[in-house]
Amino acid sequence: MRKSERLDLRLTAEQKATIEQAASLEGTTAAGFTVAAVMERASEAIYRAKSLSLSAEAWDEFVEILDSRPAVPAPILELLSTPSVLER
Repeated sequence: MRKSERLDLRLTAEQKATIEQAASLEGTTAAGFTVAAVMERASEAIYRAKSLSLSAEAWDEFVEILDSRPAVPAPILELLSTPSVLER
């Protein structure tokens, strides 16, 4: 994949040295290390934002609501009990 976009960062000397040391230990460049770390963190943030997390009690209540039959409004019951124009 061709890389055409840039992301500029301002770092302290300590932050830069730490990233460079970690990158060296992993056999990659500081840029490669940074991109990999940021992409992992971004993926986790997106996953958390799109995930639904419920306690066991809330899950049971959710399932109960999904499984329950909703009350049918009276006008609908009346409509369903009226013979069709084709049956008259």
